[in-house]
Amino acid sequence: MRLGFLDSFNETALKVANEGPFECLELRGVEGWIEDGEQRKAALSQLYDYGLSVASFMVLGPSIRTTKDEMPGELDKLGKLMDMANEFGGAVLTGAAPFGYDPSKTLEENVAMYKEVYSPIGDLAEKKSVRLAFENWPGGKGPFGENGNLCVTPEAIEMMFEAVETPFIGLEFDPSHFTWQRIDEMRAVRAFMDRIHIIHAKDTEIDDDRLEWAGAFGKRWWRYRLPGFASFDWQAFFALFYEAGYEGDVIIEHEDSNFEGDKRPLGFLLCGKFLASQMME
Repeated sequence: MRLGFLDSFNETALKVANEGPFECLELRGVEGWIEDGEQRKAALSQLYDYGLSVASFMVLGPSIRTTKDEMPGELDKLGKLMDMANEFGGAVLTGAAPFGYDPSKTLEENVAMYKEVYSPIGDLAEKKSVRLAFENWPGGKGPFGENGNLCVTPEAIEMMFEAVETPFIGLEFDPSHFTWQRIDEMRAVRAFMDRIHIIHAKDTEIDDDRLEWAGAFGKRWWRYRLPGFASFDWQAFFALFYEAGYEGDVIIEHEDSNFEGDKRPLGFLLCGKFLASQMME
């Protein structure tokens, strides 16, 4: 398992990665590279100079509400992103997707919409040998909100994988989103191990006193933290992956308000040091 973090492509990110125990990056904001070969060439050169590779590109997949008329354009864009992923050594295409959930329909009906849109995307991924990985983020409106993410609970994920069976579509597994939903993270890992293409390392801190007073529908009883600053058992988590022969990457997703601004690089470095100690390598 290689360790990296999610950030935009910039000199600061490269220097932080070089300073810490990092071998790779997940990059966002790269859509402009699709038509710019010189920019891609320059990025590859800089990554080489720092001894880094690209684990993944964070790019949102099409909505499950995508129409048949819109699909050719979506497939063309995804095809170019897949070519770019291969150019960067087989990067995974990731994102909190697929969005477009319709609360007026049943979960089964939403999965049927997903199947209609993502079956040809799965075929394209197989053709180009590029993996797609959905992050299980419920979205700002909570699980199954208007136009939200479909990939948010093990129940929904299981139905999605049964609807589109290609192993080239899988998960960017982030345990933090299951923690505050009170979903068993380890059980989900065991259930979907063969479809986990990349790991998002992020933790969730639960304020039990606040939860008991405000209730599950209250506010501010949980918040995202960097691994090492909350209570998730990362060593036990990684043990499951080692036992299964997992060969993917581990990417820190930094959403910790205690390490904002000038302290953001420090957060990456401290978290990287902690995770390296838990990964048993």
